[in-house]
Amino acid sequence: MAPSAPSRSVPAAATRIVAVSPDDGSAINLRNPLFAAVLAWLVPGLGHLYQGRSFKGRLFLVTILGTFLLGWWIGGGRVVYHEWQPGEKRLAFIGQAGIGLVAIPAFIQSRLLNGPARQPLACSRLFAPPVRTRQYISANYAARLVATEPAIVADDFFDRQPLKQFRGDELAIWQFQLGRAFDIGTLYTMLAGMLNILVVFDAWAGPMGAASDRKTEPEDAGTAAAPS
Repeated sequence: MAPSAPSRSVPAAATRIVAVSPDDGSAINLRNPLFAAVLAWLVPGLGHLYQGRSFKGRLFLVTILGTFLLGWWIGGGRVVYHEWQPGEKRLAFIGQAGIGLVAIPAFIQSRLLNGPARQPLACSRLFAPPVRTRQYISANYAARLVATEPAIVADDFFDRQPLKQFRGDELAIWQFQLGRAFDIGTLYTMLAGMLNILVVFDAWAGPMGAASDRKTEPEDAGTAAAPS
């Protein structure tokens, strides 16, 4: 009697998470929803491009990121920063943080300026918060401010070796120089960040609909994913 062939276990079919399009009832392959949501948070529309939802991805990339960059430009590149100190809390940053591409460096710059280093990364003013009155900063960053900001001079600093203490108010300088553009730029960047929260949810859960619209099915079953 011939020996029987060894049995082979059949691997379970791969599955995918899909959502049903409210437009035509087609299946939308969400791929890895959590990863798509992270991409959508970092850059508006990037999560949808990852999912193959090209139309929405390009739409969000142009409109939301474009609105954010417009606000950032109107505000002279100074309206996006993180500040959460006693008496000085940048509430607008909560909305702006909806776009992680700028939220992350702004948070890092704030931590470095208010931490032991007393200066932002490479002494760059990009996404760095304004220096507060009586705040201690490094001598290198003080020299950078004097060199790049005409309204700040060397006499605005008290020598507190090895640091410098600022006796001005950089935020007041920004608001005086920009006028209403500071508030308008802040508003645009806030709105863009808050709208992107909806984009993140759409990348994670698919188009809004009934809870039963999202399901898991075999990879080789169902209709091909359609952009939505």
